[in-house]
Amino acid sequence: MSSAAGLDPASPETDPRQQAILHAAFDAFRNYGFRRTSMDDIARGAGMSRAALYLRFRNKEDIFRSLASHYYDTAMQAVSAELRPGRPVAEALRAAFEAQAGELFEALLTSAHGDELLDTKYAQAADLAEAGEARLARLYGDWLAYESVRDRVDLTEFGEDAYAVAQTMLTALHGLKAGKPDYAAYRASADRLARLFGRALAKTG
Repeated sequence: MSSAAGLDPASPETDPRQQAILHAAFDAFRNYGFRRTSMDDIARGAGMSRAALYLRFRNKEDIFRSLASHYYDTAMQAVSAELRPGRPVAEALRAAFEAQAGELFEALLTSAHGDELLDTKYAQAADLAEAGEARLARLYGDWLAYESVRDRVDLTEFGEDAYAVAQTMLTALHGLKAGKPDYAAYRASADRLARLFGRALAKTG
């Protein structure tokens, strides 16, 4: 998989050799699936020996967990950049939803092994996924609370709980994956969802 947002290894804390490994692993997982990918495949893609790869990672499960961790770090940065104070609510949500999924789901939904990789995410990195989703929910919740205090978001119809609304939004966003839509259909649905929430939450008058 190319450097996709969801499993993008790019990070200020990642050295070039580490980036090469994670990019190679992501490409191998997308092209061959998790089960068929070997440490040899990853080492070859990264331009290094298998022995050198084992000095950094114990196995491919360890590498997959590193990819999942980087996904959430990258998603947090990308979403935060879109949730700017004072930005129209629907516009901010549309951009944030796109930034959160974007290239990751394009890569997964266009890969023959996308379902397997999504299953592997929860089999091998369920704890990271749970913590990462909670971080994202807090980020959206903090933004909603900030905008509410400044009278740009109206939470009165939703119990005045910005964090509950944020969790509902993300649950709905994840639900769009049901039925395994193609990438264009997923993006269109995510855009509609953002506009619906944006219209419901934006303060008027």
